[in-house]
Amino acid sequence: MLPVTILIPVKDPYQSKTRLSGLLSSSERSTLAANMLMRVIQAAVRSEVDDIVVAGSQLNSLKQLIEVQEFGSVRWVDVLGQDLNGDVEIASAGIKNSGRAYIYIPSDVPFVTSNDIEDVIRSSEDGGIFVFVPSESDGGTNAMLIPQSSTFSPLLGVDSFRRHCEYAERNGLDYRIVRPSGLTLDLDTEEDLAHCEEIEPGFTDRLAAFPVDRLE
Repeated sequence: MLPVTILIPVKDPYQSKTRLSGLLSSSERSTLAANMLMRVIQAAVRSEVDDIVVAGSQLNSLKQLIEVQEFGSVRWVDVLGQDLNGDVEIASAGIKNSGRAYIYIPSDVPFVTSNDIEDVIRSSEDGGIFVFVPSESDGGTNAMLIPQSSTFSPLLGVDSFRRHCEYAERNGLDYRIVRPSGLTLDLDTEEDLAHCEEIEPGFTDRLAAFPVDRLE
C-alpha cells in the first residue's frame, strides 16, 4: 500500500455548529464539536493508517486537547483556520511533500469507523486513484482520497461533491465514488441531529453535555 495520511481539519469549537443554535447553547455546541472530533480521531487511530494530521489554527482551543492525548499516530499542524479549502491545501502540501497520499475526513462525521476509512483506501487502489464520498443530505463531500502525485485543489463547500467529480472528469483523472455508511452522515443541521438521535438514542445528551475526559 502507498503511504496514506488522514487529514482532519478543525474549526475552533466555539465557532462551530451555529446552525444548531436554536437547540443547543454555545457551550453545548462546543462540547458536541470536540466530542465528534474525538470519535473521528478514535476511528482513524483504529484504522491501518499510521499518520493522522489534525489541522487547525494555532489559537484553536482544541490544539491543547489533541496534544495532551496519548495518540502516537496523531499530530497537530498549524494552519490559518480561516478558510477550509486553504487550510486543507496548506496541510496537504506538507503531507504530499513527504511522499504520501491523503484522506480528507471532516471532524463532524460521528459514526465513522476504521472499516469505513479502510474501504476508502481499498477503493483508491491503495492510494493510487481519487475517491470521493458524498454527504447524504446536502451535496457536500464527506471524505476524499487524493493521490500523492496530484496537483488537485479542494473545492469544499456548497455542492462540492458534484464539483469534485466534474473536476476529475475535466482533467481526465480516474476516480471512484463510494458510500461507507459511517461517512455519509455529517452533523450540521437540526435535521442531521435528529437523524443522529434515530441512530443512537441519547446522542445529543451524551455528546453535547459531557466534556471529552468524561466520555468512555
